[in-house]
Amino acid sequence: MHGITTIRLLVGKRQLVEQACSAVLHQLNGSMKEFHLLDMHMCHWETLNLIGFFLLLMCSSQGHCMINNRVLWISDDGIPDLGGTYEGDICFADEVIQPALTYPGAYRRISVELKIHHLAVNSLLKSSQVDEMEGGSIGNFENDIPPGPNATETDYNDASLCLPAFQVLKQLIQRCISDAVSSGNVFADAILQHLYRWLCSPRSRLHDPALHRLLHNVMKKVFALFLAEFRKLGANVIFANFSKIIIDTGKVDLPSARAYCDSLLKTLQTRDLFEWIELEPLHYWHSLLFMDQYNYGGIQAKTQNVTSADSSDGDDDIDIVSSWNIAEYLPKATQDHFVLIVSEFLYVPWKYMKEQVACRAAMRDDTSCTPSITIMAAENLEGQVVDYLRGQIGTYFAEKLLTIVSDILLHFKGKGKSESVGPSNSELDPHLHKGNAALEFIKHICAVLALDQNVQHDILRMRKNLLKLVRVKEFAPEAQFQDPCASFILPNVICSYCNDCRDLDLCRDSTLQGHEWRCAVPQCGQPYHREEMENALLQIVRQRERLYHLQDLVCVRCRQVKAAHVSEQCNCGGSFRCKEEAPQFLGKMRVFLNVAVSQKFELLQDCVRWILEVR
Repeated sequence: MHGITTIRLLVGKRQLVEQACSAVLHQLNGSMKEFHLLDMHMCHWETLNLIGFFLLLMCSSQGHCMINNRVLWISDDGIPDLGGTYEGDICFADEVIQPALTYPGAYRRISVELKIHHLAVNSLLKSSQVDEMEGGSIGNFENDIPPGPNATETDYNDASLCLPAFQVLKQLIQRCISDAVSSGNVFADAILQHLYRWLCSPRSRLHDPALHRLLHNVMKKVFALFLAEFRKLGANVIFANFSKIIIDTGKVDLPSARAYCDSLLKTLQTRDLFEWIELEPLHYWHSLLFMDQYNYGGIQAKTQNVTSADSSDGDDDIDIVSSWNIAEYLPKATQDHFVLIVSEFLYVPWKYMKEQVACRAAMRDDTSCTPSITIMAAENLEGQVVDYLRGQIGTYFAEKLLTIVSDILLHFKGKGKSESVGPSNSELDPHLHKGNAALEFIKHICAVLALDQNVQHDILRMRKNLLKLVRVKEFAPEAQFQDPCASFILPNVICSYCNDCRDLDLCRDSTLQGHEWRCAVPQCGQPYHREEMENALLQIVRQRERLYHLQDLVCVRCRQVKAAHVSEQCNCGGSFRCKEEAPQFLGKMRVFLNVAVSQKFELLQDCVRWILEVR
C-alpha cells in the first residue's frame, strides 16, 4: 500500500520530476562530454540517485567500460585494483626521484631561465621513438605478455604489465590533441593540461603507480635527449629539471641574447622528438652566481630592457637578487655582510664589463671593423674582466673581508657558544661548529666566491689569510665547507585550488620555512591542504621504514648482495652489512621530525619519534 501511495505522489508531481531530471541532465552534460571524448562509458558512481541512474541508462547505450580489453577499476586508496592479486604496499612504492642537473659556477654573460610545458604529453606521444632509439625493448615486449583472462602470473615487472594501459593512454592523448587542435575542444585541452597531475596523484580513483613510474622513466629519457640537443646547439646548461632550464647564452648584451634564445627555441620546435614541448622565457640575468636551486644570486634584467634596443641599464635601475639558503645558518649579525660581499662580487665585474662594452661600441662607430676583429675583441673582453676581478680580490675584497672578520671576532668575543650561533640554527645544523661565527662566515663566503673558476686560486689564497685570523689551518677538517641544510623534496605536490603540480623542498625552500605552505603560483597563493600534506609525508616515512627493515645485506668486500639466508660470511670471506646503515636512516628520520615540528604535524611527530625511540 505504501508503494502505491508513493507512485501516486510521483505521478501527481510530474512537473517537479521533469524539472529535477532537467537539472540533473544539465549537471551531467559536461561529464558526459568528457566521457564521450575519452570513448568511455560510466559504469560505477559512488553516489547516484534514481533519476541520475535512469539518465545514465539513456545516455550510455552500452553497459560496459572496457577499453581494448582493459577494465579500469576504481580504487579508493591510491593502489590499483588488480582483481585480487595483492603483493603488499612495498610493490607500489610511488616515491619517484625527480632528476635535477646542477652545474655550479659564475656565469658573467647573459643567462636565461626557461619554463618547460607539456613534457609529460610529449614523452607519452614520442615513447615509440624513444623505444626505437633504445632498441625497441618496451614496444616489442608487449607481445610477450600472455593475453586473455586465463593468462597465468609471470615474473614480468610492473612496468611491462601496465604497458597495454600505457598504449591506451597514448591513443587517448592523441585523440585529445586532434580534437583540441582541430575544433578547439576545451575538455580535450583540460585533459592535456592535467595529464601528469592525474597520473601522479594518489587521489585519482584510477591511480596506478606502475603507470606513473613508466611514464616518468620515459620523461627522463626524453629530458636527457632534450638537454643533449641544447648542448648541440651551443647552449651551456646551468640548471635543469622537469620544470625549468637555465642556460648560458654566451652573449654580452640583451638584444643578442634574446635573438639567440628565439632562434634556439624555433630550432628545437623543428625537432620531431620535441614537437609538443613548449619553452617560455621567464627571466634574463646579466650575471649569475649559481650554487644550486636554492643558493644563487644574480643581476636580473628588467623585462622592459629585454625588449628595448638599448641594452644599457642605469646603475640605479639594476635588480640584484640574493637567494642564499646557506646564509640562514649564519648568525644574524653576519648575514648582511654575507649578502653584501656576494652582491658586490657580482656587481663590480659586471659594471666594468658594461663600461668596456660601451667604449668598444663607440670605437666601432668611429672605425669600421671586420667580423673577425669583432669576434677577437669579444674573446679578449672576458680576459680583461677576469684580470680586473683578480685585482679587486687582492685589494678591495681582501681588505674588506679582513675588516669584517676582525669585527666579528670582536663582536662575539666573550659571548657563550650558545650566543654565537642562534638556537634555531644549531638545532637544524649538524655540521655547524657552534661558537665560532667568524669561522663559519669565512667558510660560507669563500665557498660562494670560489664558484668562479677563473679566480678560484685567488679566492683560496685570500681564504688562507682569513683562516689565520681564527687560528685554523687551511686543510683542517673544521675549515672545510659542508652544506648545513639537509634536503628533502616532496614530489608532485598538487594545489587543490589551481591544480598546479610541483616539487617542494621542505627544508631549503625559503618560502616554506616558518610560514604556512602555500601555492607558489603568483595568481593563486592558496594554502596547501594540511591533512593531505601530512598524510603524504606519513606514507613516505612508513615506506622508508619498511624498506629499511626489508633491505638486502651486502658484502663489505665484493659488494655482492647476500643470497643464502643462513651463511654468516660471503664466499669471498667478507662479512655482511646492511645496505642502509642505521645512522643514515636515523638522519633521514630526523629531517622528517624537523618538518613535523615546524609545521605542527602531531601525527607525523608521534610516528617519527616512535621510530627514533625504537632505534
